[in-house]
Parts: sequence; structure tokens; C-alpha cells
Amino acid sequence: MSLDDLFAEAERQLTICNACRYCEGYCAVFPAIEQRTVLAGGDLTHLANLCHDCRACFYACMYAPPHEFGVNPPAILGQIRRATYGSYIKPPGWLARRGLAGAVMVVGAAIVALVALTEGIGALWAPTHPPGSPYGVIPYPALLVTAALPSAWSIAVMLRAAGRYWHDTHGPLRDLAHPAALARALAYAARLRYLRGGGQECSYPQDVPSPIRRRLHAATFYGFAACFAATVSAAVMQDFLGLPPPYPPVSAPVILGTGGGIAMVVGCAGLIVLKRRSDPAAAAADPATADYGLLVALAALASTGLLTLLLRSTSAFGLLLVIHLTTIAVCIGIAPYTKFVHFIYRFLAIVHDNLEVTSRPSR
Repeated sequence: MSLDDLFAEAERQLTICNACRYCEGYCAVFPAIEQRTVLAGGDLTHLANLCHDCRACFYACMYAPPHEFGVNPPAILGQIRRATYGSYIKPPGWLARRGLAGAVMVVGAAIVALVALTEGIGALWAPTHPPGSPYGVIPYPALLVTAALPSAWSIAVMLRAAGRYWHDTHGPLRDLAHPAALARALAYAARLRYLRGGGQECSYPQDVPSPIRRRLHAATFYGFAACFAATVSAAVMQDFLGLPPPYPPVSAPVILGTGGGIAMVVGCAGLIVLKRRSDPAAAAADPATADYGLLVALAALASTGLLTLLLRSTSAFGLLLVIHLTTIAVCIGIAPYTKFVHFIYRFLAIVHDNLEVTSRPSR
């Protein structure tokens, strides 16, 4: 189905929703629909990202399939999300040609070549001095470049996509400088407010309200945040306090990295299980390959990091470090072309909604 066809079908279904209004209290999508007499493409893209797929509306709807009206907001809005991701960020030709496996092989080979040219190929299996020091395998400048280049690329691509998305769904970029709307959006995102359905948690994976999806999302998100904080704390200890790695077990980098890595593995594994058990009647028609891909990538990122830390005093450390660095570089580099960007669009959708709420007349 083309994007225009998806927009037309979404407009048909949401027009019925706007006439019914039974689900008004379930999430921010339905009050937002009420403010629109015409649903243009930008409006539908905004509503699709404001929807967090809690599915409460689907199970409560009297017009859901097999009714002839066939109203299924979670499915049609999910299809629009997936279709519009590609319209804001298109993967470069080299990624489309080589695919993920090709990217992994190219980046891995480049890092191995860096190791061979600087420390010698034997560094991949020889114990480092001191034990667990990454600089016994790869010099600090090379390690920094390995993370900095893909990070700079991804940030630039995602900022451009965010600007295009905001232009299409809201308009002036200056509206993003609204302190109250930004503060509320940050609070809502931090609490995963819209993964609570109508206040009784998501009806996911089946027609039974449960907090499990929200908790697994929280484990994944805050685990990722903890791993990022571990990296930042290690940089502060090395560059500002003059304390190079490896760091002892009772230190900020190790504690944050270990806790964050475990949380990510648990969260990603749990979400994969939930997706496999998900009610297909409420899901988008096309396979959620991108959803699984993101979860597998995050789990690989966390698990390779945990293994590198756990075995840092062994001869396997050098090889594990290269595998982990390859995983980091590839995951960061291709992040804009995966579902990783959904957090940007969803956050902007929450900001947009809060701007509308502040401008609505009180009833």
C-alpha cells in the first residue's frame, strides 16, 4: 500500500473515531484528533508517532474488525510510522548494497587493520599490560575515531530528519524553544506515560492490561542511558582526573556499564518475547523486521560489552574488544536507518501535542 493510500485509510478510520469519541480518555491521540476538522498528511504522521501502540482503543472499539467499518488505529498508525521513517531518512547506497552483514565485515576488517598496524595482530589474543587495558589492543586516538566518526554522522543525519519531520508535522522550528512544552514532554517521555493505555497499562501482548511492556521499555531505555553514563564517567576519569582504564569493579564506569548492560539484555529479550506473543489482529500488516532488528542490535551491543568486561583479564580480551568496538561502530553508524529514530519522532510528537494543549481553550 502506498503512503497516499495509507493516509486515505487512516483518515477514513480516524474520522469514524472522531465521530464516536468513545476512546477519548485512552491516550493523547484522540483529543488531538478532535482539534482537527481535516486530517492532512502531516497531521496523520504526527498522530502516528503520538500513538504508542498501547492497543487499548482496539480492544475497546465496537467498530474493530470484523465490523464492516474495520477500525484499527494501532495497525494503520503503525503502518504510517514505518512508511514515513523511510521518507525522512533514506539509507545511503553503500548500506543498501552491502546490507548489515556487509557493514559489519567492512567495519570489523577496518578495526582489525588498525590493531595490526598499531599494536600488531598478536594484540588480539595476547594479555594486555595492565590487564584489561583497551590501549594495549588499540591506541586511544584510533579508539576515539572508531566511535566519534559514526557518532558525528548519525547525529547529523538524525538532526536533519528531525528538522524535516517537525516542518511537516508542526511548522516553525522556533516553537521547539518552548520551555513548558519541552519540560512536560521530557517528563512524559521519562515516565513512559503513553505506555499506560487508558491508565490501566497497555493491552499488550493480548487483551489483558499489563505493565510488563512499559517495564521492559524502561529497562531498555534506562539501561542504554546507564551505559552512556558509564562511557561519559570513564572519559571524565581519564581525561580530567588522570585515571586511565581499566577501572576497578567498584567504580562508576563498571557499575553503570554492568547494570545498564544487564538491563538492556533483559529488556530487549523480554520485548522480543512479547512481540512474538503479540495479537496479530491489532498489529500492522507487514512484518516488524525493523522492530526485531533494533532489539537484536541493542542486545548485541550490551552482551558484547558485558563479555568484554567479564573477560578483560583473559587472553580473549583483545578479540572481544574488537568485536564490541565493531558492534558499537556499526550500531551507531546505521542507527538513523533503523527504528532507533522512533524515539526522536515520538518525543517531537509529544512536544507538538503539549504545544497544542497549552493553546486549547479551557472547557
